[in-house]
Amino acid sequence: MIGFVFQNPGMLPLALVAAPLWWLLAYARKCRMAVLEAMGGGIPTHRMRRDFLRVAAFVLLVLALARPGYSPRMEPSSRSGRDVVFALDVSRSMLAEDATPSRLEVSKQALRDALKAMSTERVGLVVYAGSASVLCPLTYDYDFVRYMLEQAQPRTVDFGGTTLQSAVEKCVDQVFMADREGMQDLVVMTDGGDHGSKIEKMVELLDEHQVDLLLLGVGDEKNGAPIPVEDEEGNKVLLEEDGATIFTRLDDAALRDFASQTARVNYLAVGTRPFDLGTLYKDFAAARAHESVDSGSGIRVYREAAVFFLIPALLLLILGEASGSFGWIGLRRGKAAVAVLCGLLLWTPSVAEAAGKEFITSFEEAVKVMESGKYEEAGERFSDLFAKTEAGVASAAELAAAEFNRGLCLLKLAEGETSTAASLAIAHRAQLAFLSAKRGDPGLDRASLRLEMTASMMDGLQQKLAEEEAAQEEMENALQQLIERIQALLESQQNLDNKVHEADGNPAAETQPGEFKTTQSEILDETTEIIGEMNQLDEAMKIPIPNMPAVESVMTEPLVLMKEAGSEEQLSIDNLVNVSNWPAARAHGLLAERRIRAVLDLLANNNSQDGESDEDGEEMEDEGEDYEMEESDQGTPDSMTMEGDLAADSEMQELPVPNYSAEDILAEEQGSMQFRQQKRGKASSAKVERDY
Repeated sequence: MIGFVFQNPGMLPLALVAAPLWWLLAYARKCRMAVLEAMGGGIPTHRMRRDFLRVAAFVLLVLALARPGYSPRMEPSSRSGRDVVFALDVSRSMLAEDATPSRLEVSKQALRDALKAMSTERVGLVVYAGSASVLCPLTYDYDFVRYMLEQAQPRTVDFGGTTLQSAVEKCVDQVFMADREGMQDLVVMTDGGDHGSKIEKMVELLDEHQVDLLLLGVGDEKNGAPIPVEDEEGNKVLLEEDGATIFTRLDDAALRDFASQTARVNYLAVGTRPFDLGTLYKDFAAARAHESVDSGSGIRVYREAAVFFLIPALLLLILGEASGSFGWIGLRRGKAAVAVLCGLLLWTPSVAEAAGKEFITSFEEAVKVMESGKYEEAGERFSDLFAKTEAGVASAAELAAAEFNRGLCLLKLAEGETSTAASLAIAHRAQLAFLSAKRGDPGLDRASLRLEMTASMMDGLQQKLAEEEAAQEEMENALQQLIERIQALLESQQNLDNKVHEADGNPAAETQPGEFKTTQSEILDETTEIIGEMNQLDEAMKIPIPNMPAVESVMTEPLVLMKEAGSEEQLSIDNLVNVSNWPAARAHGLLAERRIRAVLDLLANNNSQDGESDEDGEEMEDEGEDYEMEESDQGTPDSMTMEGDLAADSEMQELPVPNYSAEDILAEEQGSMQFRQQKRGKASSAKVERDY
């Protein structure tokens, strides 16, 4: 053996125990023979041969514990994987749905699959369209890469269009490291359609920095597909140019032309069929270097040779125990030795086989849970089964079946969801599960059928969601118009109350009761119409939930107050007939005024003003006809309520403890970032002639 060595030499001194062990066995033999001779027996027992086999087996076991090794090889002490940067095309043409659910979603799922297959590679993420942007530098934190992958959307970059050169330049300039040349790969997912890249420049950059490029073409190269986008109102429409719908297809010829310019580019047209990017990348990188450049400080690794000592030790023990009293191998002990040896050879419990049985058992249990109607629990079981199953334990078809059943559970949950937005989100997860099942088992036709059905379901949900959003917007507009109408009503009531107050006690105004009564009647008619409108909004805002009691809407309490305002207006009309009752009429008008203001406060969600309005209303009710108050007295605070140091009081109050989790902060930042990206993208799109 070349380079033979013991990797755990500390165990070798145990071999010295063989000498005293042999002496003890010899002493035992001598004592045993003395006893036999004293008893008149002289039959040989072959004890010496048996003891020799036992001692030899002990020595071999010690040598096995010392971990003998041979054929050494050097491995670097640092991570040995390559640097891989994924460049994802996020131009709007990637929204085409010729690949289900879309080219962009298929590409993102492919990147997720590739991350599952990686362990020692450093990974980065770049998105590009008309320009490129680094979403994640090189890192071993695959979870962060997955998180940033979720942010990859059209308009993530500043300019639309498609320019592969921008991605290559961004990677070699800002992501790849100069001291890692020859250990760097670039994986690009695109549908082609390049708008101005210079092939010669890209080839020069790849050769100069020794970067290998795996180029994957996504989309149908024969049949064009439209590009679904959202308009300013959030509705799904097809992208048009000069009044004509734009159709996009995989630009296979241009990508093949680029790949033919240099041996560093390997092009694969995956089209619209399922594929495993993890396997494709492993095949791509198999013939390339996998040692890091700092391998000079590496470690020496040997092939293990302990098995060559363990097997002979086992055989010696069996032969030693089989040594009988009447020959080399006694009949009974010989049978026992043969049985033990055959058992050792035939009984080979496989961990993978046991795990495979466990997979099947868990799968059947999850199916029973699904059949019982517990779809959420069953979906979690299938998800855990797929995530925790090691490679080789279950076949690709079995894993695909787990993903397919998880998709079925998600579909059931989506159908039972009352919220359209939540149902759409769950249906999208089901779509990804069916896509994963189809990728794992391309022959699973049921997954293809479910993909089509789910796509149709999602289209219907998106249309329903758009209708709900339109209805919500219409309701908000109606509510705003209602608020403006109530504000005008409040102004009319205030003007009338002021006029009644000014005319009170003025003999020249005694001819005006009819005019005041007419005005108050018109205000009451307006109030009645507003009440009718509020009733309609109240009914529209009530969302019926099966098996749940009716829930009051935000219009319920304002309706009660508005009806009370109408009652006060009617009492004001009754008292405006006689001049002597004008004070009482104005009192009821002021009460109506308070109720209307409270309605406005509630509709504007101004709780503080709401409380003040209620208190004012109660004060007027308590005062009755003693309504007269000097304007200088109104609103004058009691001096006793201002005693004390307000600043000192505020310092004594504890601030509330923030209850935001890391997930809440990330979600908020994600929404803000997407909003900024959309605004920046809209502003930049005007600079690009072909923004797709």
